[in-house]
Amino acid sequence: MCAVDDVVTCGDLADPGRLAALAEAGLGPRADPGMEWYAERVRRWLDVPVALVSLVRADEQVFPGAAGLGEPYGGTRRTPLSHSFCQHVVLTGSPLVIGDARDHPLVRDNLAVRDLGVVAYAGMPLTDAAGHVLGSLCAIDVTPRRWRPTELDALADLAAGCATELRLRLARRDADEERARRDVLEASLRDSVERSVTVAREMQQALLTTLPEVPGLEVAARYAPADAEQYVGGDWFDVLPVAGSDEDGGSVVVVSVGDIVGHELDAAITMGQVRSMLRQAAWDRAAGPPSSIVEAFERANAGIGLDAAGTTVVARLRRRPDGRWSTSWVNAGHPPPLVVTPGGRAELLEGHDRMFGLPRGLGGVRRDQELDLPAGSLLVLHSDGLVEGRGTDADERTETLRSRLAALRAADPDTVVDTVMAELPRSSSDDVVVMALRLG
Repeated sequence: MCAVDDVVTCGDLADPGRLAALAEAGLGPRADPGMEWYAERVRRWLDVPVALVSLVRADEQVFPGAAGLGEPYGGTRRTPLSHSFCQHVVLTGSPLVIGDARDHPLVRDNLAVRDLGVVAYAGMPLTDAAGHVLGSLCAIDVTPRRWRPTELDALADLAAGCATELRLRLARRDADEERARRDVLEASLRDSVERSVTVAREMQQALLTTLPEVPGLEVAARYAPADAEQYVGGDWFDVLPVAGSDEDGGSVVVVSVGDIVGHELDAAITMGQVRSMLRQAAWDRAAGPPSSIVEAFERANAGIGLDAAGTTVVARLRRRPDGRWSTSWVNAGHPPPLVVTPGGRAELLEGHDRMFGLPRGLGGVRRDQELDLPAGSLLVLHSDGLVEGRGTDADERTETLRSRLAALRAADPDTVVDTVMAELPRSSSDDVVVMALRLG
């Protein structure tokens, strides 16, 4: 990792293999939903005003993913290399971490300091499968900053996920070009695609949980895919009554919602595997905290080479013999659930850990949260597609959701999920799951 006082030697940004990979990725100075997802996560997780997915061309840098970037660059989504810190990440192939650019010999004369207000910078390389550095995932602050190791680890994890997304796009582009050369098979390929769409719809319906009957618990859930034609995606919901009872005779139900990185059929297939593995872990660890369920899944995820990445909330609902409820939960990078008390108070269930499945994601200890819930409480879990989307503010939409749920405190779960899905128009680029549980 480049130290603050390092001065690097510049190489050649015009490497033909690197430029060919950039062109094949199909990303430029336009917002891309997948790249926007990573930029927004960096901005929120590292608490910085600006975060970028920056792809460096021979004579400019472009931002298919940008969060918090001001005008005019927020509109054009490009700058010349005179305003680029990210070019140095590409040239060295290494992370670049700067606490105060105004004193750094490598970038103190860079026009980004003057024109964009860049002071503190942390950028991680984005590579393709051949090792070409295409750009960087970077966090930017407008004041001097001492970057904490945990922040840099989180940025590196997100950059690894972003690089994987780029590699998948390049692989798909190669496959598309190969299919284009097979004109003689066009008719049969079209038939094959139509059959696969039918199978995908049927598979998605099979993968989504049929909600069980649980005494003392009313449950409703809805799923809406990003692609309404294919009806496939990577979001899930699950409700699992655990066999037997708690140590004092109470009953236990494990619930989860989650979101696999990616879209369409690949994400749906991975989602089915992840949900099944979480179910098995929940069954085996019914008496333990939710963190033990997620940790067991993560070990299996890495051990069998599935390497699924995404976010989830796993909650353990416990009904005591006297009818009182309590819940414990763990949040792996997912939007927080909400609880609405019978009196109408709606609160976010805070507590936020790293996503699952990213490199170095198995290190560290996950934190469980606990809360007693009065009978009649409403618990609502959802995926990020409900509150996040291009041109929307996630915090504002979350507050709108919180206020709306407070008004729906007495409604049955079916009415709650239908109302929420109807009144919070979702982003067309992401799947949406909403699940509501009424504790009787």
